[in-house]
Amino acid sequence: MRSHQVQSGDGVPVSHAHGGSRKRGRRIKLTVVGAALMSMYTIFLYAVMVSFDKSGHRELHEDRTSAVSASLRAGGGRDPLKESLDARASLRASLQQRKEEPKKRPRALIIEDFCGMCQWRDMPFNCNERVEWVVKQKGASETEAKESNLKFCTLPGCNAKANDEGFMQCEDLSTPGAKPDLATYPKVKHVDKAPELDAILSGSLLKDLFSRDIDITERIKSTKKVNEEGLRDRRSGEDLVASVLAAAKLGDREYDTEETSSARQQAVLGGHGGRTADMPVLTAYIEPINQTDWEQRPLPVRDGPSTKKTLFGVSYPNLHSCRAMQSQFPIDTPPVDLDSYLPWIHDVFPSHDGKDIIFIAQNRRRCYNGQRRMQMGEKAPDGVTTHKNYIHIDYGKNYFQRPQSALFQHVPVKKIGEEDGEPRYRLASHEDADKEGMETRFICRFKLFDSSASPNLSIVGYSLSAHEVDYDYHTYRKGYRYSATEAGFDNHMIWQSQLLFRCPVPEEYHNKVSRGELVVNDYATLYVDVVPIRTPPRYTPPREFLQPRYEFKNEIDNLFVPDFEWGKEHVLPKIDQSGRWENIPVCLPSLMNHGLLPEGADINEQDVIVENDADGKYVPFSGVLPPKIHKVIACTWASTTFRTRSNRASVGDGKRRLKEWLEFNLLSGFDHIYVYDNSGAFTNEDSLADIIELFPERVTRVDWPCKICSNRDGNEGERSSQYAAESSCRIRFGSHARWLGSFDTDEYLVPMGDFKSMGEVADELDETGVKVAVFKSSPAKPRLSLLENPSKTEKSDGTFTPTVPADETFLHTYNCNWEQFPRKNDLSHRRKQMYRADYVKLHYVHYSTITVVSQMAEKETIAAKESWLHRYVERHVHEFDEKNEAMMLHTKTKVAKNTSMWKTRCRQSSPLSEGHCHVGFPFPSSGDSTKDTKDSQGWGYNCFINDRIEQYWWPKLVEAIASRQNR
Repeated sequence: MRSHQVQSGDGVPVSHAHGGSRKRGRRIKLTVVGAALMSMYTIFLYAVMVSFDKSGHRELHEDRTSAVSASLRAGGGRDPLKESLDARASLRASLQQRKEEPKKRPRALIIEDFCGMCQWRDMPFNCNERVEWVVKQKGASETEAKESNLKFCTLPGCNAKANDEGFMQCEDLSTPGAKPDLATYPKVKHVDKAPELDAILSGSLLKDLFSRDIDITERIKSTKKVNEEGLRDRRSGEDLVASVLAAAKLGDREYDTEETSSARQQAVLGGHGGRTADMPVLTAYIEPINQTDWEQRPLPVRDGPSTKKTLFGVSYPNLHSCRAMQSQFPIDTPPVDLDSYLPWIHDVFPSHDGKDIIFIAQNRRRCYNGQRRMQMGEKAPDGVTTHKNYIHIDYGKNYFQRPQSALFQHVPVKKIGEEDGEPRYRLASHEDADKEGMETRFICRFKLFDSSASPNLSIVGYSLSAHEVDYDYHTYRKGYRYSATEAGFDNHMIWQSQLLFRCPVPEEYHNKVSRGELVVNDYATLYVDVVPIRTPPRYTPPREFLQPRYEFKNEIDNLFVPDFEWGKEHVLPKIDQSGRWENIPVCLPSLMNHGLLPEGADINEQDVIVENDADGKYVPFSGVLPPKIHKVIACTWASTTFRTRSNRASVGDGKRRLKEWLEFNLLSGFDHIYVYDNSGAFTNEDSLADIIELFPERVTRVDWPCKICSNRDGNEGERSSQYAAESSCRIRFGSHARWLGSFDTDEYLVPMGDFKSMGEVADELDETGVKVAVFKSSPAKPRLSLLENPSKTEKSDGTFTPTVPADETFLHTYNCNWEQFPRKNDLSHRRKQMYRADYVKLHYVHYSTITVVSQMAEKETIAAKESWLHRYVERHVHEFDEKNEAMMLHTKTKVAKNTSMWKTRCRQSSPLSEGHCHVGFPFPSSGDSTKDTKDSQGWGYNCFINDRIEQYWWPKLVEAIASRQNR
């Protein structure tokens, strides 16, 4: 609105004749501005109220909106804003109603639903304190904290019964002796699963197979399928029971028939006898498993007499020789496939002092961890957990093998008495367990055979097993959240590939076992039964059930409470009512069994190495060290032929490679070498024995024919046979040596600088306190000038097989590394190690996974003057100076596929790398890699020669080979 103005006679402007028009104009302006501000404020409130709507503030929002509308009406104006807001609110309410129609919104929890003052589980704090801690530490809301903890308020002061809405009700805290009835605790609803998975987990599949009358002869005839090696694969079918029984009858090696098995047994035994007909037979008692019982809390107790009726015995008469036990134990087709609580044993032997029987086992579940990506739109089977859109290839077998994960976890037990001389145990908490039962997993029973007695087999003692390492504690030290997952996506947790445990021998038999007095005609008269304690795996964080010696506080998430999970009356069945391994022979200590020590001798009376300061530093934490007879030893897992990962190529130069490799390592200062001969996994016609016989007294052969359990895409990293061989060698023989290295026969560990032997290198490591020595490793290139003429093996596609001539060596031919020494690249995924065998507790190909220090509790670590970190970092590791100490030359065999388009690629100038051109063209020793890029024939330089190998070690190797041939 504008006011008209006129001028007076003297030119001064005056107002229009309408009285008070200016004041009214000002009021109208203020009203408009106020209305606009109020509208903006109302819209702001509306937005705020909408955001708070889900938190129960709708009434406040409506009250404030009504107040604003009322103020507008009081001002005399229309209320279009209210009409707009009402319309929007009506629309929003309609949408919200539609959204909530399929699902009724549960009422919010209130304090009356929560047993706030009840003790939380069995911990020294109540549920309200627990909620406060979860809110503070986890950032959860109070309601979320209550929802996640209601189910745990079931101890004194709370009623275990739930109301209609599933909430616990508090009792009068003053009621004396008020205790919950855990048996009435609501059980977890059974998860619907795909039919094939449900049949496996409930045990119905195996029960059906057990009930059949199986004709083994017909089964063998109907499965005469051969694999690529021409060997019959009796495991091609799904009839697991028949497969296991066939392997038990004929021997575990797939190519055996009754005739060849008998002939091989005679060849192994020679004239030394073995197990006689009246001696006990190795037997696996299969106990059918119903894994759906794990959904109940507390865990149902197994009824002994009923369980005994379901046991299914599988006998292994082909195990009859202590010297050949590793080749006769059922490994390739094990009874573990029927009862996954049985440990998958690869080797068993007594300690040097006869105090323990040591078991080398593997995690069978890892054989079924192969993964594949789910296809677009594919739905995972019911009950199967996926991981980052991946699913297990053999998800059924993976789930069935879940008990293998449990075997890596300790359980506490309490002895409750004896029955007919047999100790009886129940599951217990750490606080309630016996000292000797604080952390175990197997009950061990010892029996003695005496042909002159009646009966000839008597029970002579019992003990509880102990793990060689604490797997749960190591998981915590590595910073991983869980030791096991239900779905089993845990291949990255490499320390859970090897199950290492021991059974203590009754004291009165220590000396007899250590001297080998209980082995007669190459077979045992003392036996041990191994009975697994059957509890489901714990899927909680590992530190939540660590032993009291670690001194962890309890105020952490998801504590594992045995009284709740297992109950206080979970008595284990008697041994004869339980699934178990029975009649495992107790053979000679390792040095005697393999001829390095005379039978009946005392190793302490032999010529042993005097201990140095490095030997004894950790004795207070690791126990007394076994006597040492060697300074540096090497172990290798080798065969006459093998297949590369995922079966991409077959390599058959095993004998030739081993012969040269043994010659070099003995020349370079290794005192003794142990060869785990895996040839039997591929052929029954040949072995590495004739090569090893060329090196008497310094090389020992262990027949090790078991297959790797997986060698395919998706799970090619699971090489079970190799991992078990490594652990066997480390404990069997490494315990009697200061330093040990596990290498392949294409890996040459070369002393450098002024060092002439690895023994000298080891002495320097001991002086500086090093426990783990690391070597970089990357595949070298075979020099074309030293290979056979490519035209001899050239194929139509232009590829050829790089072949080292008979008068040449692998060390010389492959002395051409793509990176100049000392190498700058990290190469961490291929590094190899030489390590103190008494310091490293578990080794995994490239890594010292668990050590003495990594197993120490915080107080122990500080007492040893070591630095403590929750996330363990190894501080006694040393990476070698490749010029002045030692280096590794990796002479990995090149196959035809590596030479694709080699003529084109090897003439191109490109950045130095391992790939591109796999044939070597070395830079001139005086050449400059930045200027000289090709030789006179146009081949691009792509690798460097190590002068120390070329000028010193290769000539010495040639001389040593010639000398041995002359002898």
